Amino acid sequence: MFFSIASEYKNNFSYFYDLGPFQVSTDAGWNFFRIGQYQCLYKGYADSNNIVTLLDEIVHQDKPVLLGNFCVLVYNADLNTLKIKTDRYRSFPIYYDDTCVTNLLRTEHIAWADSLIEINSDLGITETKFDIIGDIDTSPLDVDQMVEKVNAMLEEKTQNFIKHVDKPIKTFLSGGVDSLLVYSYLQRYTDQFELVKCQHIDYDEFWLKNSGTLKSYWAYSQIHHWNDPCILTSGAPGDEFMLRSPTTINMFVRHYNKNVLDLIDLPPWTTSLHYTYFKRDKNLEAFAQPIDSTVSKEQIFWEMCNMVVNDWQHWHLGNTLTWTPLRDLEIFKLFLRLPIEQSWGQIFDSEISKKLIENNKPGLTQLISDQKNSGNPLTNLCEFYGHN
Repeated sequence: MFFSIASEYKNNFSYFYDLGPFQVSTDAGWNFFRIGQYQCLYKGYADSNNIVTLLDEIVHQDKPVLLGNFCVLVYNADLNTLKIKTDRYRSFPIYYDDTCVTNLLRTEHIAWADSLIEINSDLGITETKFDIIGDIDTSPLDVDQMVEKVNAMLEEKTQNFIKHVDKPIKTFLSGGVDSLLVYSYLQRYTDQFELVKCQHIDYDEFWLKNSGTLKSYWAYSQIHHWNDPCILTSGAPGDEFMLRSPTTINMFVRHYNKNVLDLIDLPPWTTSLHYTYFKRDKNLEAFAQPIDSTVSKEQIFWEMCNMVVNDWQHWHLGNTLTWTPLRDLEIFKLFLRLPIEQSWGQIFDSEISKKLIENNKPGLTQLISDQKNSGNPLTNLCEFYGHN
């Protein structure tokens, strides 16, 4: 879902469109649609319906409301302006200077996820802020309540996805808990998908011209890609949205005057899923960082939400769309409601994630690697992939 909006085409892209005075360059997979005086280029999916049926609503929204993972470039011929419209929790950065607006190469300015962008015919930018985070409920939820509420959200997302999907579905199990969590919901509701048993990447023109740049975004160093239109299921960004990212974990537990470093080498956590990962130097450094003890719970939770919603990872590549149901700030807000004494299981061992997987298919958690991001993450998948 890459683009450049400028006064001339960019030759490192592969598709080119004229929207009034704007020369728009993109990767593959974009579509054109006209609504009255509006010309739209769109790509991605919405949770609630087929995105084509929602374009009129998206075009006329003052701020993003819909969930999903999409981008719509809307040119208003009457005003000679172009707006970048997205789902509520925009999945990609927006960089701009006085010559270009893009999400591929960093430029002079960055528009954070709570910024709405309107581009004038001279490429001048109007950046408007909106409340992307919304209300934060700090009333406690225990583990069982968490499982119930997160399950209800993921059930609805999966059922809507299955109902509206119009491309072949491909899924790859990485040995990680998040890809398995998404798979557990997918297989519960449909058998119409392909289980991918290899690392797969088709070259297209955009990839060949930009592979080095793409790999500077860590999520694109391990992405699958097909030239034929399809949808790849993904567990990203599960760490960030399910209370397992070291920086936000540290902020969360220190607010309760606790410290991960005090527990990490005590049983049962020495055999937990995240033990080796948390013991990496950069993560130990994150756990050592103090926080301002005078900040209120509401404020520290707001800061954590702001960090998470600006952690951009997957925003589609060419004709391969990426289904990312875990990328929903309301899921993260639920995890923030865990009492500290009930949060350790999720923090160290993905307790709630595992319960959700087991509810969908008992025994499936046995496929998770013994240690997160281990050197051999696929070991426990041997029998599943038919290699005994």
